[in-house]
Amino acid sequence: MKKLGCLILSFVLVLTGLAGCSKKEVPSKNETTTKSEENRGQIFGEILLNKDLAEVSHRNGIVKIDAITSGLDTFSFDTILVDLAKGEKLCEVSFDEGAWVSGLTENGFYAVNTLAKELKLYDKAGNVTKELAFSDVSEPMHFCALSENEKHFVYTNPAGTQATVIRLTDNQKSVIALDAPPRDALSFRDNVLQLVSVGGEVFALDVTKESYTLVLTDKRLHRFSSTYCLGETESNFLLENANGCSYVPISSADEIVVGMGENGFATACVSQNKNQVRFYDLNKKTVSYYYTTEPVEQICYVDDQTAVAVTGSPMEKRHKIVLCRPTSPEQLTVLSQDIPVDTEPEHGTSQEVTTTPRKLIRNVPAIHQFPQYPTGCESVSAVMALRYGGNQISVEQFVEEFLPKSRDFYVENGLHFGPSPYEYFIGNPKSSASYGCMAPVIEKAIRACIDDSQSVDNISGMALEDICDQYIDRDIPVILWATINMLETNPKNSWYLSDGTRFTWPGNEHCMLLVGYDDTKYYFNDPYVGKLVAYDKTVTEDRFAELGSQALVILPQ
Repeated sequence: MKKLGCLILSFVLVLTGLAGCSKKEVPSKNETTTKSEENRGQIFGEILLNKDLAEVSHRNGIVKIDAITSGLDTFSFDTILVDLAKGEKLCEVSFDEGAWVSGLTENGFYAVNTLAKELKLYDKAGNVTKELAFSDVSEPMHFCALSENEKHFVYTNPAGTQATVIRLTDNQKSVIALDAPPRDALSFRDNVLQLVSVGGEVFALDVTKESYTLVLTDKRLHRFSSTYCLGETESNFLLENANGCSYVPISSADEIVVGMGENGFATACVSQNKNQVRFYDLNKKTVSYYYTTEPVEQICYVDDQTAVAVTGSPMEKRHKIVLCRPTSPEQLTVLSQDIPVDTEPEHGTSQEVTTTPRKLIRNVPAIHQFPQYPTGCESVSAVMALRYGGNQISVEQFVEEFLPKSRDFYVENGLHFGPSPYEYFIGNPKSSASYGCMAPVIEKAIRACIDDSQSVDNISGMALEDICDQYIDRDIPVILWATINMLETNPKNSWYLSDGTRFTWPGNEHCMLLVGYDDTKYYFNDPYVGKLVAYDKTVTEDRFAELGSQALVILPQ
């Protein structure tokens, strides 16, 4: 059945509190707004960018927007600064094509052309306040960062084995050996550069102590900020900081993290054909919502109540900068351990077996998918068939060792992409925030776990009457796709597959093991209830057809 829905290190880097938030209602239309908020909305409503990409950052009330035009391995861009409090555009500066790194400082912003080896500092009005050319640097700058107080500049050699620190007050240089090459800067304040290595580890480079210290390593983490790091487990988002780990239940398998703030993070997904942003606030333990008509590329937090969103489509070179305030906060479950949220069946009771079937395969094990595998009906049905055939595999072994799984959702060119359920189980059967898979995925998993004494056949497309004649009458149970309690399919979220086709998930999708029939009913070992149930023949045939008439059998050799 499908319901849409730490390595704990103590480390000394000052990584502060966590946060989280997000869920349903459309923002209220009668909310009052201040004059400054109206001005902000007007300013951002005027910023429409016909560029390849748009990136947004924020510091102390100043928003920096980089409108990027990509080249092959270089790019040009325009930097726009906006004062949020005044609702004014402060400046707009254009940069020619190069390999650029830029960032906000206490006094404005900076831009480094790593190929030309030039650094320029700008004030908030867009005036150049300092220029440096590194003529004595023979190798390309692979990584570089400027401290927010504009006192220290750091760059590395291409191999990433050493960092050069330049004190800009007197141009004094020092070289620090690196244990791992850096790939991204998290923050650069108080003489400490927090950064992420190419291996996904967090390091602290102290420019005064000339030290490079490992702070955090956890292979599950994939997004990083100066306050905490974010990853995913089977059922939850994982957040780790100096206080340890916290876990937030994943609401749906296609949630994509689009931003991180001081107290939380934001995700985007398509919900009921609307683009929904969920703001998770871990301090308040709430989740709030924001809806847009266009795909969300990025969220930049301003504070706990306000964020700046980049919406639009890189494919169409069309971006809009939107000031958003999430609304309708709901209580958020924050877990201290990585455990799945209890999930109970949501639908009515299946039909009890009150008659004697004309044909029933005896001694087929009935396995309940709850609570361990809330979205694992396909795997549980496969294991029931395997066990009947003499293979004593467990559901856990089948899921962990043989089932292809993926949660690789992403936004590209303004389109929401995801894996194919004909190639992968979408999500994880142990999580209620998952979708499921179709017959080819289970066929592949079964083929990988059986030996020469068995084989698996994909009999999709056969009529149910023919399936009963050829297999049930020969005491061969059939893994069959239909719906939960034979309810109608309910189209849910949709996404594009890698070949460009659009796929829409059929809500109520379900998989069971067909074990018998009579004149009016089909009989299943239904993992949703963990026992033998009966369904009307006509309705079953309709639901079977809605799911593409998918079926598999495991045969003795």
